[in-house]
Amino acid sequence: MCGITGIISFNNGLSTAQRTDFVTAMNAAILHRGPDEGGKFHNDYCSLAMRRLSIIDLSSGQQPVFNETGKIGVFFNGEIYNYPELREDLSKKGHQFKTNSDTEVLVHLYEEYGNKMLPLLRGMFAFCVFDTEKNTYFIARDRFGEKPLFYHFSERIFSFSSEIKSLLENKNIPHQLNQEALPYYFRTSLLPEPMTLFKDIFCLPAGHFIEIDKNGISVQKYFEIEYNIDQNIKTEADAEAFIRPVLEKAIQRQTISDVPIGAFLSGGIDSSTIVALLQKNAAKPIKTFTARFEESAFDESTIAKKVAEYCGTEHHELVIPNYDFTEDIFWTIIDHVGQPFRDSSAIPSFLLTKEIRKHVKVALSGDGGDELFGGYDVFQWYQKIGQIRNIPSPIRYLGLSGLKVAQRFANTRGPYEKIRQLIRGVSTSLEKLDDIPIALNSFFSTSEIQQLLTHQPDLVFEALKEYPNKIRKGSPLRKIMYYRTQHTLPANMLIKIDRMSMANSLEVRAPFLDPDLFAAAAQLPDEFLIKNGKGKHIIRQIMGKELPPEVFNHPKSGFSIPLHRYQNTEFKNLAYRLLFVDNPFPDLFDEDYLKLIYQQGLTGLQSATTRKSIFQTSHQLWMVMQLFGWGERFKVQV
Repeated sequence: MCGITGIISFNNGLSTAQRTDFVTAMNAAILHRGPDEGGKFHNDYCSLAMRRLSIIDLSSGQQPVFNETGKIGVFFNGEIYNYPELREDLSKKGHQFKTNSDTEVLVHLYEEYGNKMLPLLRGMFAFCVFDTEKNTYFIARDRFGEKPLFYHFSERIFSFSSEIKSLLENKNIPHQLNQEALPYYFRTSLLPEPMTLFKDIFCLPAGHFIEIDKNGISVQKYFEIEYNIDQNIKTEADAEAFIRPVLEKAIQRQTISDVPIGAFLSGGIDSSTIVALLQKNAAKPIKTFTARFEESAFDESTIAKKVAEYCGTEHHELVIPNYDFTEDIFWTIIDHVGQPFRDSSAIPSFLLTKEIRKHVKVALSGDGGDELFGGYDVFQWYQKIGQIRNIPSPIRYLGLSGLKVAQRFANTRGPYEKIRQLIRGVSTSLEKLDDIPIALNSFFSTSEIQQLLTHQPDLVFEALKEYPNKIRKGSPLRKIMYYRTQHTLPANMLIKIDRMSMANSLEVRAPFLDPDLFAAAAQLPDEFLIKNGKGKHIIRQIMGKELPPEVFNHPKSGFSIPLHRYQNTEFKNLAYRLLFVDNPFPDLFDEDYLKLIYQQGLTGLQSATTRKSIFQTSHQLWMVMQLFGWGERFKVQV
């Protein structure tokens, strides 16, 4: 696990000395991703570097690693879990190895297969293979986007890094706001890859690679999310027999390491499944870690403790207090993400991974389980909205009007919340079918964005409805699963876990994102995903005897925090300063609407005046704070 960075220049306007200085600074900015050692390579055309967190082949895994002739080398961030099998196959083909590292396998795979090597890899990665004789470069990112890669290309100079803050150590890259990205950010808080909020800085999309030579760059896709249902899977026994061995192999495959491994344990189905099957094949108790929230509604630690006792792990708890917001954590998130980041669970993620790093260098997580096996509540919402759409639209419009009238008179929290959910459900059903996944994940409506950006009428809001790579076939359930896997997973979940864990020099692995397991889950008929109103049906069947019943019987809560309870004096002062005193974008936003967001975000009340949940209003404020804080931190120009 590492961080990689570099500048490739076919422009004599950038001197070798300047390029080298930039890359030295870029590499220093990702020290946290690899505190164990560093590596570098320079020639007339490139300066490449990396920081290493030693996990596999501790003594001889230094980078760059070259082939036998010394002409092809690689810098690598990530892990290739099936590298022993790949190495054995390559050895039979005549390739000679000097190390026992997974990094060296990449060089020989490229020698053997070129860009066709990528489907062979089982792992998480971002790497750069360079051919010093042909002066070509091959950069690739894993299928689901577990490892990050950002780049800038201008005037035949290509710069890249694992993190945006590092990339900007190239002082020739302007810090300019990408105004076209703002509507995307406010609608769902997520930017569809390759877009970033920096103009001309791009994220290499998951499942893509770049080839670079003197003629320019070419970005190509090598992996597409597809669902090919196997109609021969007819019974639960069929489904269990099909999934279980692939699941067990995925977990076992990711235990490859020369340092101790632990596991996240939230008490939910996904992390509990990982822990149970990991411990089942372990020679001694594994270390498990959970966060215990003081806010009981957000706390699953008691269930996590029961799972740990049931499985026999060495368990550790970290208490997350409700009122410990400091500016330090706010700026830490912005620094490591490099963009405004809405998901407030980055706070406990940072605190938990900091604690875990005291015990282990590697931890397994349950990320991806919901995307593969239909676990999110939003999947069931989508199906219910599909049923609502069977009602003629004039009746739905009439019902929506009646619900809004009823909402004005709903003073108690229970009835109000039910009416609010019904309003959102009926409103969403009136969207175009392809736009419903976006509407279900929205934080600001299009009309709210227009009010907020009232000084920028030329921004194209229709772009909000045109997320790229929409799935063109499949059941309604698979369409919403595709949206979450294609957009929410890489742009939110995986950003959070990668940046917050690597900020603490901890490697996190996600067995549910094993390509073979995804391919198997993609073949399951829908009835084995959601049944009787509960998601992950087949995982429940597989793990029913492996875990205590509490894991399956409690409501899904997710790894979230009550953001409104973090709004102490320091929080409020920061919000006021960013929005009204030191606003870095004063000419872009309507101040009156900012005041409304500020007031609603701090009330902590659910009322007929906001017509929104506490979660939504508090996170709308958080999104604006993050955006303005990012603009201030990175000196972003309009």
